[in-house]
Amino acid sequence: MLAAGYTGHAGYAAFEARMVSEHGFTREELRRWFDAAERKDGILEAIARPAEKRLSWGEYRKIFITPARIDGGIAFWRDNAADLARAADTYGVAPEVVVAIIGVETRYGDNMGSYRVIDALSTLAFDYRLAATSSRVNSSSSWSWRASRVSTRWR
Repeated sequence: MLAAGYTGHAGYAAFEARMVSEHGFTREELRRWFDAAERKDGILEAIARPAEKRLSWGEYRKIFITPARIDGGIAFWRDNAADLARAADTYGVAPEVVVAIIGVETRYGDNMGSYRVIDALSTLAFDYRLAATSSRVNSSSSWSWRASRVSTRWR
């Protein structure tokens, strides 16, 4: 990958063309974002050693199925019901799926991580070994980029 970001990556041109033709982005905004995106090897290292492969279901379940997480999920769903319904209508993803993912990934906003969203998604889309084909980059990432477009904070 070039130091200037992801616009020089082998899979970028096809990704950009699809984002422009199918999702209404402009080439300029995409290039601005992806020129600034940085590969984060720590993300690739972390995904190579997921807890799902190290822990039994019983151990894994103890981490995620707790009274605090259940209460957090209920509160998050209640506080964000309108947005979750709109996302379900727009993207076809059930609210309980979104709530569960946000609970696992962020503890309902308590853990926002240390990577910018653009860096994390770019690293996974373009450099993760399972995302090596442009069809994988295009299909798995397009909804993420659309959702991330809402915020310029990228965090």
